[in-house]
Amino acid sequence: MASSRSVVLVAGEASGDQHAARLAREMLAMSPDITISGIGGPKMEAAGVDLLYRSEELALVGVAEVLPKLGIILGAIRGMKHHLRRTRPDVVILVDFPDFNFRIGKAAKKLGLKVLYYISPQVWAWRPKRARQMASFVNHLACVFPFEREFFRNRVPLLPVSFVGHPLLDIPAQTWEEPLPVPQEAELVGLLPGSRMSEISRLMPLLLAAAKRMREQRPGLHFILPLAPGLRREQVEPYLRNTPKGLTILAGRARQVMEQAKLVLVASGTATLQTALAETPGVVVYKTGRFNYLVARSLIKVERIAMPNLIAGRELMPELIQGEATPEKVAAEGISLLADDGRREQVIQGLKEVRAKLGGPGASRRVAELALEMMEG
Repeated sequence: MASSRSVVLVAGEASGDQHAARLAREMLAMSPDITISGIGGPKMEAAGVDLLYRSEELALVGVAEVLPKLGIILGAIRGMKHHLRRTRPDVVILVDFPDFNFRIGKAAKKLGLKVLYYISPQVWAWRPKRARQMASFVNHLACVFPFEREFFRNRVPLLPVSFVGHPLLDIPAQTWEEPLPVPQEAELVGLLPGSRMSEISRLMPLLLAAAKRMREQRPGLHFILPLAPGLRREQVEPYLRNTPKGLTILAGRARQVMEQAKLVLVASGTATLQTALAETPGVVVYKTGRFNYLVARSLIKVERIAMPNLIAGRELMPELIQGEATPEKVAAEGISLLADDGRREQVIQGLKEVRAKLGGPGASRRVAELALEMMEG
């Protein structure tokens, strides 16, 4: 017999797919009779979500990347609106992915559907006026950072907001049975240039050039480059022309690298928070196209971009963005964090504070309970 209750779950990008998958599993464990459909990636599909569109085809960075995929994006928006009209789900759950999900949320509101927004877009960092847009179509907002609740209460006091903790804390601790394939006595440095080819093309040459300079100063360094899921060696081969001595390239295992490296050179994004939770010092870098950068600079309202720094309220991980992101400066910051024991210990203690501020595990369960309450209410 067909289920009488349904959920539409929409997530974009790899991190959204991961968090939405964990949420879907919690909901299905609590209420096995519901059906969940929507947009996501392989993790959501494995969790039992009926995917109407693949998030891998919709994930974008910056304005300049939208145009080549505009037809796919608009088609997915039209298709999701039709799906909402046809199925009239009991709740629509949107996970981050604002430029796409705002359109889905507004369509759901017009149909009289309940909307739960999980993992708020970073409107507090840029375009804060969008908080009012969210309040016009969101029934409840589940925030994953403690400072977000106060921001939304000040901006849109009538919008129900809950701080649920961060879903990265739901990932269980892991024992690594297979050691990293590097010399036992090596001083390990992780290189994390991002998961999208647009990031790889700009950041991988930068990190490799910085690594080369670092190894000239500290010959005992060994660098580990874990390729993000879905990336193949042949895809990144054009950006591996200036590799330093002592470089190991792995398929995956980024979490193990974060936990076991002494330092990480990392692209701005979710990986900075994962690095912080591993309590590993890092240097945050980011470069984008000139047009994207100019647009972003005109909109950003915060002094820092790395999430650990925002949570801490101070710079724990040095940030080198756009013109500041040079091999010389990245190498200098990296060497300092390796060689200066006092600075290194201060950073580690600050990262412990960041972890404590995020609360304990259970974010996925709390959001699942909230979603089921909305369905029943």
